[in-house]
Amino acid sequence: MIINLKSQISNLKSLNRGFTLVETIIYIAIVSIILVSITYLILDILGGQTKNTANLEVGYNLRMINNLLTQDIRKSSDFSRPDSQILNLVFPGDDIIYFFDSNSRQLSRQVGNQSPIIINTAAVEAIGSFSDLSYLPRAKSVGVNIQVIYKNSDNLSEYNASSTASFATELRGRR
Repeated sequence: MIINLKSQISNLKSLNRGFTLVETIIYIAIVSIILVSITYLILDILGGQTKNTANLEVGYNLRMINNLLTQDIRKSSDFSRPDSQILNLVFPGDDIIYFFDSNSRQLSRQVGNQSPIIINTAAVEAIGSFSDLSYLPRAKSVGVNIQVIYKNSDNLSEYNASSTASFATELRGRR
């Protein structure tokens, strides 16, 4: 009977093998540290992607506007500037008018009597001005100052992105 009791007690001890309170607290602490570290890593990666997206959008718009303006200015035969926000490029066919709208912060391009087309994408704002940099009657040049700003309606630091460009282009269509 004593032997039987000892075997029953040893069987009960083997069934009661679980975690102690100290082991459970250590386990929870280790898992918490790992989860917090992974969370910060994921948030850092997502923040970097957001900043990269904003910078790519700004860079794309600035290059596109720069290329289109340079191409049209070079091909034109003359230009006029009623004010610093408007550039009227004279062509043998239809004239091309560029207009910086300071209210909507957009750059539009109008060919002849067609309706104006907004050049920058909806994700950015474009502000700028045109200037006459001609130094001789024969050599005419247009100066362009432009700033492209990513629209950040929530004022989140991850979405702050802007770029500025200033360039001059000579009219080559006059020759």
